[in-house]
Amino acid sequence: MARLLPLLDDPAPGVVRETATALLPSAGVLPDGPLMARLGVEWPRQVRVAAFRLLDARGGIVGLRAAVALLDDPDDKLRARAGQSVQRWHPAPGAEHGDPEVGELLDRARHLFSEYVLKRRKWEAGLSA
Repeated sequence: MARLLPLLDDPAPGVVRETATALLPSAGVLPDGPLMARLGVEWPRQVRVAAFRLLDARGGIVGLRAAVALLDDPDDKLRARAGQSVQRWHPAPGAEHGDPEVGELLDRARHLFSEYVLKRRKWEAGLSA
């Protein structure tokens, strides 16, 4: 796994795509910091997509954090995919309830929800609306 991570920065989109596919089964144990850093607009699109695939596969707050980070991405498809991820997000079973970061992230994505759905997501996460 450690040998594959540097391939996420390869200039060839096919190499980056195949590396992300190979790493998907291990997404839950990958360090999220370096992947989150690869979501920035200074990285090529294929790197941002691969990092998002891996972070989104983790789910929970890590997936939500990654999706919200991409809501302002200049790439329409990636931005739309991030929005869909936020809309289908639910707290992971056994996750800590009442995490204020979840509330902040959901508030940043407020435009994706009706008021009812936003309140419901916050309630599911153990937060007051």
